[in-house]
Amino acid sequence: MTVAQPALVIIILHYGSITDTRDCLAALTPGLPADWRVLVIDNGTGTGAADTLGREFPSIDTVTLPANQGWAGGNNVGIAWARSRGARAVCLLNNDTLAAVGAFAPLLGALDQVGDCLLHPAIDYGDPGDGIQLDPAQNPSSAALQGQPHLYPLDFAYGACLMIPCSVFDRVGMFDERFFLQLEETDFFLRAKALGIPSLCLNSARIIHFESRSFGARMTPRKLYYIARNKFLLWEKHDRSPIGLFRVIRDLYWQAAKESAAPLLWLVSGQQGAKSIRAGVFDYFRRRFGAASNR
Repeated sequence: MTVAQPALVIIILHYGSITDTRDCLAALTPGLPADWRVLVIDNGTGTGAADTLGREFPSIDTVTLPANQGWAGGNNVGIAWARSRGARAVCLLNNDTLAAVGAFAPLLGALDQVGDCLLHPAIDYGDPGDGIQLDPAQNPSSAALQGQPHLYPLDFAYGACLMIPCSVFDRVGMFDERFFLQLEETDFFLRAKALGIPSLCLNSARIIHFESRSFGARMTPRKLYYIARNKFLLWEKHDRSPIGLFRVIRDLYWQAAKESAAPLLWLVSGQQGAKSIRAGVFDYFRRRFGAASNR
């Protein structure tokens, strides 16, 4: 059923395995409230996945993009789609998650209490033995908001499941598509924080996340490229101090240390990960942003 002004639009970027997106929709769509909509965006796969999923799940809406626009660009398309229909809020949901529709009602209800914010559920890793990905209640130093025993402040935003009132975009703007992948939600969080918009976690709502299936692994050369390039871009936008630049370089050094006992030698080696980090740094200084492909 078409809803003129949906209370919530859940935006799912499809990229990678259609099985993941299918599983995500199978968990999400049963019992969907009449004033909610699920929008699947085929992020340039060229496989006809949106049409396939639309036939399998007739209650969803779909958009097919001609090229991969990244996490930032793809979600911007979905956010614009939702705002054009007068949606109250959007929830950006990774396709490698499992979330029953019941997880979202408490989040939407929390928006009634706190207003403009960046809101997350608690997140459990989907792989056996990996434990909890996000739940500030597990940290003894974390404290819930006064009068809100399940609502915790965060000093970051996490894009696997992120609910945002559409009024926030009027104040903050959209995601910066120069990032393409990695750290775009951190940039958005910092812009929101500067305007006094908090990031929160409602740990009474929970989902499961099978992390980074679109990359095929938790750390890949492609991911290293975006991290290296975008750390410098994030510094440029929000810091620009010498100590901040030192932290960027230090973080890349420690990333190299995870790959090799001799990180400096590894960084100048022919290893694919090292080459990706160097390419990311070079592309930042060359002002080459967006997708890394064909560079």
